[in-house]
Amino acid sequence: MSFKKYFEFNKKERNGIFLLLFILLITIVYYNSMHLFVVKTKTDFLNFKDLMPKLESVEDHKVYDSLFVFNPNTLNDEGWVLLGFSSKQLSIFRNYQSRGVVFYTKVDLQKCYAITDDFMLKISDYLIFPIRKIQKKKAEQVVVKKKEFKIIELNTSDSILLISVSGIGPFYAKQIIKYRNDLGGFLSYSQFSEIWGLEKLDLNKIKLQTIIDTNLIRKINLNNIDVKTLWNHPYLNYKQAKAIINYRAQHGSFKVIKDIRKIVLIDSILFRKIAPYLKIHD
Repeated sequence: MSFKKYFEFNKKERNGIFLLLFILLITIVYYNSMHLFVVKTKTDFLNFKDLMPKLESVEDHKVYDSLFVFNPNTLNDEGWVLLGFSSKQLSIFRNYQSRGVVFYTKVDLQKCYAITDDFMLKISDYLIFPIRKIQKKKAEQVVVKKKEFKIIELNTSDSILLISVSGIGPFYAKQIIKYRNDLGGFLSYSQFSEIWGLEKLDLNKIKLQTIIDTNLIRKINLNNIDVKTLWNHPYLNYKQAKAIINYRAQHGSFKVIKDIRKIVLIDSILFRKIAPYLKIHD
């Protein structure tokens, strides 16, 4: 094949080559003249100038973190800032303090929302507080009040004596005496929670005015009691009372109170409650 034939084209092929050359020419001209049609705009730096004061204020705001011994009741604003307080924290703290609050302990100080746990941990060793002078006066008042109370023994007092106890009215006195008689006497103040209707009784106040003599407990003789009487005790139901009587009938008189623990219905919890009210001989 002659080398010349590689450069011979028919009419259709020549037209295609001319079209490609034309497109290539147009592309070159466009890219070389495109900058003539671009509109140049000038950058406006006014907006950036407006931001400068804000940036400068941020730079001027310095966070301090100095530690020194101080009284939180008297420390001025500059002192709190030196410790690391932000303006928001300082505002919250001053609003809280404006209520007349005086800080006597770390617990008092932490009640303010501005004092975070981390901040308290940081300043904990540098705090000093004023002495609460009022505490001594309150203590003296309590002693005086205690002396004014007449101490009432709860296992022997009648309704008139019970009513004389501050906090116990006629209804409470009636309920206390009824439950005391059912029990055989009180062993501790915790038993007051078992009395119906005494939910609002201020037990701590009652303790200041009364005593419980456990030697006055009335006990049940396991070896001669009947089912009905035993069943009347608040700590025993009918099945438990019947089981005790049946055990005595099968095994003879009880030798020790602990023998009732051999009865299935008497668990350790019930035994601890009922045992102080039981005896095996008169």
